[in-house]
Amino acid sequence: MESQMLLIPIGILIIATLVGLSKAKIVLKIVSTLSAIASVVMIYIGVLGFRTTLELKYSLFNSSSLFASLNWLVFRVDSLSAFFLLILGILSLCASVYGIKYMEKYFDKEDMRVYTFNYPIFLLTMYLVLICWDLIWFIIFWELMSLFSQFLVAFEQSEEKAVKAAFKYFCMTKAGAEFLVLAVVLIILKVTSFNANYSEVAKILPAYLSAHPGMLYVLTFALLIGFGVKAAMVPFHSWLPDAHPEAPSNVSALLSGIMIKLPIYMLLRFFISFFPLKPEIGIVIAVFGVLTLFFSIMYALLQEDSKRLLAFSSIDNIGYILLPMGAGIYFLANGDQLFGSIALAAALFHTINHALFKGLLFLTAGSVMYETGTRDLNYLGSLAKKMPLTAFAALIGSLAIAGMPPLNGFVGKWMIYISTLSSPATSLFGIIAIFISAVTLGAFVKYFTAIFTKPAVKDIDAKEVPVLMSAPQLLLALLCIIFGIYPFIPLKMISQALDSIGVQISLSSFVIYPSLVVPKTASYSPIIIFSFLMVSTLIALLLIPSRGSVIPTWKTGRSEDLNMSMPADAYYKDFTEAFGEVYTLGNASKRFVQKVVKIGKKFGIQLEVLSYDLDSMLSLAMILIVILVAILGGVSL
Repeated sequence: MESQMLLIPIGILIIATLVGLSKAKIVLKIVSTLSAIASVVMIYIGVLGFRTTLELKYSLFNSSSLFASLNWLVFRVDSLSAFFLLILGILSLCASVYGIKYMEKYFDKEDMRVYTFNYPIFLLTMYLVLICWDLIWFIIFWELMSLFSQFLVAFEQSEEKAVKAAFKYFCMTKAGAEFLVLAVVLIILKVTSFNANYSEVAKILPAYLSAHPGMLYVLTFALLIGFGVKAAMVPFHSWLPDAHPEAPSNVSALLSGIMIKLPIYMLLRFFISFFPLKPEIGIVIAVFGVLTLFFSIMYALLQEDSKRLLAFSSIDNIGYILLPMGAGIYFLANGDQLFGSIALAAALFHTINHALFKGLLFLTAGSVMYETGTRDLNYLGSLAKKMPLTAFAALIGSLAIAGMPPLNGFVGKWMIYISTLSSPATSLFGIIAIFISAVTLGAFVKYFTAIFTKPAVKDIDAKEVPVLMSAPQLLLALLCIIFGIYPFIPLKMISQALDSIGVQISLSSFVIYPSLVVPKTASYSPIIIFSFLMVSTLIALLLIPSRGSVIPTWKTGRSEDLNMSMPADAYYKDFTEAFGEVYTLGNASKRFVQKVVKIGKKFGIQLEVLSYDLDSMLSLAMILIVILVAILGGVSL
């Protein structure tokens, strides 16, 4: 009976999608409410998934062809998928409630059906990705998720920038998905005899790949590109800073908060459950993680658009997840069960943390846009008194993402540091992560002060947002505080999630303080820990500009009210000049990619011309088939 619960969100979201085809204004409230109800059920299913495994199996066809794997549609929720379902449910609940009032501002500007039709389908496809238990069905739901989410990015169709961003997002993620298709086809043709069920793949694939390392590395290469594009891993990240800011803010919260975490979910399934553990694969993932967190936050510092700053920060946090994931695989492959499990737990802890505080920050950016109509950090300022609840939520989100104690971000980053610094092979990565955490603090000092505390260029007419928008922000802020002060709650879920993919982690091997998790075997003195907390807090306080005393300026016998506001583009000038080589390298990479795109465009035009020549196209098709047959093993076909 409990397994039947899996169908309820599907039914509700299908109804919401059909209702969303209507032009009536009331449809926005109906669709948002139905989406919120479906989200509550997802949260309940997530909680159930930690108690017992839920499974439903339906026979759809009776084919013996290549696509026999599609005969059965299997839904299954284990503790790992329950963990991600919980994140999806919490975030989609907040985004749906927030959207009831927030989306009203578009009533007279845009075709609301683009939102009311695609929003529930987007939620539905993310839900199906998490509960399906078959690689082919996963590919189908994954592609649908990309398709419908790009319509939400292009929601403001009157804005050319939004349409171009959606096009870029779809093209890049579609290209990445082709690598996933290739990997899945290789697995089911060469290894599992057309069986794509996760349980069967987990039984057969590890032994096969241990005996065929060449295949292991080919699949690793394909999966890292396929999932890396969707997760916005450097160097496949360029779609995200364009796409996430253009979507409505509650959709941005979902894109950054959960959608780019779904590749993390699948990477854990593949590299922990399906593949043999190899230290070199772990190191490669960790290197990508370090590159991602380093370059993205350096560019976040330069941003003058509030949502674009948050978008670059999302890439940075994907790096903070990939780094401990790679380190965890490396440690487990080398037999270090304790620090391997801590690193993987840190990856999952940071996954839920980032969903909470980045979802929260995108909602605060949306609230500011709702009241002021802009996201220009040079223009904004002095909104703390006019929007106190939003300012409080933004402050909690900013401190949490910067890793300040006692919030959740600190706990996750602390676990990343103690796991990566434990080995010479990964200690340099840990040091870079600590440095970048300080840069992250600088980026969010800029985000918060530029909007809420620095003097505005001119007086801005604004007030606190409606309760339906402020309540979701405060809920997410509250969760950031609770998960920081009482980390046992997420750690309990994380230990079960890791256990479901074969990684044993005992909570009894940790000493869990408020805002701190330390292995019992560690020699960390409480005094050193306390000193670290105090120094971190002191540095943060010093970085927050003090108002000081206000002294009137006199000019030719009159008191002048001079506006000494510092524009957002003036923040950290010295720092960015000192690290000029980083931006030089980034700009060179950008020019290289633009040249590749230009060459690709020329090639595409020539191919289009060639397509009118039937003989040439048939010859080309034959060549491609031969290459495909060679890749797939030829003889076995």
